[in-house]
Amino acid sequence: MKKYLQLMLAVSMLTGCSFAQADSKEETNPVETVAEKPVNKNTDVYVPNPQVSDDRELKKAEDSLIDDKGELTLKAVKKVNKTFKLDGIEYKVKEIKLLHFIPDYSLIDFFHPYTHDEEFDFVKIGVEVHNNSSESYHFGPVAMVNINDSIHKTWEDDFYLEELHGEIVAGQKKQGNLGFIVDDLKNLDKVEILSGDLVDKDKKKIREPINLVVTFE
Repeated sequence: MKKYLQLMLAVSMLTGCSFAQADSKEETNPVETVAEKPVNKNTDVYVPNPQVSDDRELKKAEDSLIDDKGELTLKAVKKVNKTFKLDGIEYKVKEIKLLHFIPDYSLIDFFHPYTHDEEFDFVKIGVEVHNNSSESYHFGPVAMVNINDSIHKTWEDDFYLEELHGEIVAGQKKQGNLGFIVDDLKNLDKVEILSGDLVDKDKKKIREPINLVVTFE
C-alpha cells in the first residue's frame, strides 16, 4: 500500500515536468524575408521506434516477427479507442498490447536501466493527444499504470521515450506509444491508466487526471 501511495505522488510530479521544444533555425538569404511558421509536430506518419520492433502487423496472439531489433511476439491485444475531452485537449487511448521481446544483442545496454533480463514481457499503450485550442498546455497521457492490480508503473518507467508528455502547443497533435516492462505474465487481465493533470501555461492545474480501466476477456 505504501508503494502504491508513492506511485500516486508521482502523478502530481508529472504536472511540473516540461520538455523543451527545440526550434531549428535555417539561414536565409539576407535580401529575402521568410515568415516564421508556428510549431506543429503532427505525427500522422508512423515513426519507427529505435529500440523496439514495429508491431503493427501483429494482429492476434502468438503472431511474431524477427527483424534487426530482435524478436517480438504478441501475447494479448485490446482495441480501446476511448476518447476524453479536457477543455481544448482531446485525449485518446487507442489500444493496449502485451508483448514478449527478445532484443538484439546491440540493444542490451539500452534496456539495462529497465531490466537485466535478456528477454521480457511489456505492456504497450498507444495514445493520441490533440490540442484543438489556441492555448498551450502541459499534459501527460499516462502518468501511472496499474496492471492486474499488482504491478504499478509510472511515466518514468516508460522505455519508448517518444516525448508524449509535457507541453502541447495550440493546434499540435502527438501520437505514439508508451512501454512498461513487467514480469512474465500468463494473462493480462486488467490495465488501469491514470493520466497527468491538465496544466495551463502558468502551471495552474485546470483539470483533474483521467482514470481509465480496461479489462481483457
